[in-house]
Amino acid sequence: MFENDKLIAIEDFKIFEVDDLNTLLHKILNYSKKITNAEAGTIYLKDENNNLRFSIFQNDAFSYEKIYDFQLPLKNMKLEIKEDSPALAVACFNKSKLICVDDIYEDSIYDFTKSKEFDIINSYKTKSILCVPLINHNSNKTIGVLQLINKNINGKKVIFTKEDKEFISLSSYFITLSIISTQDSIEQLKLHNLELEGKVKQRTKELEDTQKELIIQVNHDSLTKLYNRRYFNEIIKNLMKISQRDKKPLVIAMLDIDDFKKVNDTYGHGIGDIAIKRIAEVFNKTIRTSDISIRFGGEEFIIIFPDTNITNCQKICEKLRVKIEESIIKVNDKKEFSLTVSIGLSQIEIDDLNEDQALYKVDKALYKSKKQGKNQVNILT
Repeated sequence: MFENDKLIAIEDFKIFEVDDLNTLLHKILNYSKKITNAEAGTIYLKDENNNLRFSIFQNDAFSYEKIYDFQLPLKNMKLEIKEDSPALAVACFNKSKLICVDDIYEDSIYDFTKSKEFDIINSYKTKSILCVPLINHNSNKTIGVLQLINKNINGKKVIFTKEDKEFISLSSYFITLSIISTQDSIEQLKLHNLELEGKVKQRTKELEDTQKELIIQVNHDSLTKLYNRRYFNEIIKNLMKISQRDKKPLVIAMLDIDDFKKVNDTYGHGIGDIAIKRIAEVFNKTIRTSDISIRFGGEEFIIIFPDTNITNCQKICEKLRVKIEESIIKVNDKKEFSLTVSIGLSQIEIDDLNEDQALYKVDKALYKSKKQGKNQVNILT
């Protein structure tokens, strides 16, 4: 009979009420080892191909890191369930009864070649193994086996006792129920996940679309949909590095709407917004897709021309200036007006250390256009 401290209480098995199979198997081994004073343990579960497949391994003689290294190759290990198998685990499974080997090095019935190889490689000594079948008594089918290795009392390896065998035989009933329950829960979860998969995909797409929209909002001006100053600050450093590394031209144009305060004062900010959007429309119809147009702030815009010499950029900016001037903005049926812009151009040079220096140069070119009468394009020379 069991000693009082080893009596099986159903409450003890509440620790096995988990939804994750791997966690459950760890708990089972920990509990079984503790009760029997086993040093190590392994659980094999039957797979759909009629194999006993390694599921979990513990050994208190090794560090956690070492055990983790053991798990990787063991994960691929499987034992074919056949009648003449020399493996102890398969024999236990086939006979559906507990088998105990007191010393694997003295046993001549089962094949312990792998265990002995493990001992040599890892300077270990496997002695006794207690193997119990995990039987589903509702269906009378065995689902796997639990092995306990090396009963250890005060650092000495001893054989498993009759009490150990009785305990593990009785507790295997609850252990099996726990495993089946968890497996069923996992299957139900899989079915539930399949049902939710479509919704998850749809939700994921919605989140991705939302994320893309947020990125657009963060990097774009809400009024014109052009890039904003934040985006300019993000990319200009990289563009300067690429230009200097590849020795390819990089030109910045700065545009400012002439007398824009007068537009707002005369027609109101609503018409002012329409005027700013009209500038953006001209940009979109005139500049190349490789060029980057930015609303820098208020009535000020920047265009970045990668890999384009300043002469060609001047021609593009002149074309922009003319199209903006020719664009008519209607206030109402009786009132309309047109805009003009002043434009400054500057090419990034090898000695331009940062974007502030580049902006200073193009701002000077813009100031030149303003000072000389507005509605014109000037290059900083």
